[in-house]
Amino acid sequence: MRKAAPTVYFIIFLLFLIIPSAGLLVTGPSEPENGEETVLPSFYTKEEGFTPDYLSQLGRVFEERFAFRREFVTLYSNITGKLFGTSSQSGVVTGTDGWLYFSDTLGDYQRTNILNGRQLHNAVRHLELIDEYCNDNGIRFLFVIAPNKNTLYPGNMPYYCVPGRGESNRELLDMYLSETDVGFIDFGRYDTFNDPDAVYYFERDSHWNNMGAAIASNAVLSYLGIGHHDYVYDPFTAVANHTGDLEQMIYPGSVKPETDIIFERMPQFSYDAPVESNFDFRISTTGTGEGTLLMYRDSFGSALLLFMAEPFSDALFTRSNACQVNDFMSLSPDFLVIEKAERFISQLSTAPSRLPAPERSLSEESVQIAVSDLNIAEAGAYLTVTGTLPGGSYDDDSLILIACGDRCFEAYPVSNLQTGAEGFQAILEKNDISTDNIKVFIV
Repeated sequence: MRKAAPTVYFIIFLLFLIIPSAGLLVTGPSEPENGEETVLPSFYTKEEGFTPDYLSQLGRVFEERFAFRREFVTLYSNITGKLFGTSSQSGVVTGTDGWLYFSDTLGDYQRTNILNGRQLHNAVRHLELIDEYCNDNGIRFLFVIAPNKNTLYPGNMPYYCVPGRGESNRELLDMYLSETDVGFIDFGRYDTFNDPDAVYYFERDSHWNNMGAAIASNAVLSYLGIGHHDYVYDPFTAVANHTGDLEQMIYPGSVKPETDIIFERMPQFSYDAPVESNFDFRISTTGTGEGTLLMYRDSFGSALLLFMAEPFSDALFTRSNACQVNDFMSLSPDFLVIEKAERFISQLSTAPSRLPAPERSLSEESVQIAVSDLNIAEAGAYLTVTGTLPGGSYDDDSLILIACGDRCFEAYPVSNLQTGAEGFQAILEKNDISTDNIKVFIV
């Protein structure tokens, strides 16, 4: 009997290896997790001939579509999570009491991704230049930070994820912005989601629920002075209708709907064109109020859209990382709101907005520098001037000026977090400048 045990174990192990392949003959391939159909590679085509990496391509398809994939992933995740308290998926942190966290937020939680002085300056200057553009064009601007879930609810983080010391990027940006005239709301300050008995984020999703979104949108609209319906104290029903993004990643074969808030009176607005979901890249709406809203948002803003669309006559919600001048031209907004999740704060220093550079005057403090990779690209009615600053040519708070003939403009500063290099980008109206002798100055 003892001698037979290894054979039995080997047969069981062999069956586990065979099931994913043999199951393809019975059930067919599993459904693609990203919703996109997987295309089988071609072994031979007339145009390209034989495909040299055909087997590796076929292997990748098998990894994505083998039979019972969701069930196997779920089984493995349950084993690693319940027995060892760890996550089987690199994108998910398994917390206690069933809580899940997005691993991309660990850099903020453990303070391992802190921006340096120049990068923080660039983030703040980016927002200041947007604010200036809005003021010059009669637009009210507000910047909003949506905190990571483990910022507000760290109690269920696993013991091995030790929180870092010192200020986070969110806290540092908060302090820097407090020294400027830029309007902003930092929802990580704990003065908005301040009910100790309430949870405004999902347990198995990385975002706030409808109550959290209602509280956040109420604060935003109140700050802007927009008349609106306050949903926070309205009657509501708790309905298990939300599928968590993190749970789908780690337990795809046993996803259970999570409870969300459904208000008796949900916001009144219409979509100008059919949408698959509020996560769509670009959404236009018609509301019941007055004025126009342009809102740049990430996934947190998808829940905000419900409450932000109603009090405006027209609104455009886009998931672009940075402002685009074409959006302003197509909508002529009265209000601009930029919402950034805490984990995306670094984008303010790396992804400059494509708004016309403001005009400046050269001063005695301006120092010309040599830029070896100066580049000028044409796009419609605009020119994009980019380049990299030579090392040692700038301080943390240096401004970058682009001189074109007898005119001068301030460029948006750009950080490269991978290489540590610092550069710039300036969007200039093509008909207004001469590109014969562009010079770059540091102030």
